[in-house]
Amino acid sequence: MQASGSSKREVIMVDPAEAKRLAAKQMVEIRRKERLKRRREIEAINGAWAMIGLTAGLVIEGYSGKTIIEQLAGYLSAIVHIFIR
Repeated sequence: MQASGSSKREVIMVDPAEAKRLAAKQMVEIRRKERLKRRREIEAINGAWAMIGLTAGLVIEGYSGKTIIEQLAGYLSAIVHIFIR
């Protein structure tokens, strides 16, 4: 006699080929979710760096009086002069 509330264990036969197909399908879904999660992480990191860069550009603009475009032109000019003398 079984105690009230206990469950009976059933043995389920699984076709190995079907199990392999299901496992492959699950792995594809797991990889897709991991890629999506990684893309979101990368996008968040890129957004954070963009905000830091914009903030730095605005602070320098306030300090020097040069717009961000003028600052970038100055940086580009300095890099070009390193290679061309």
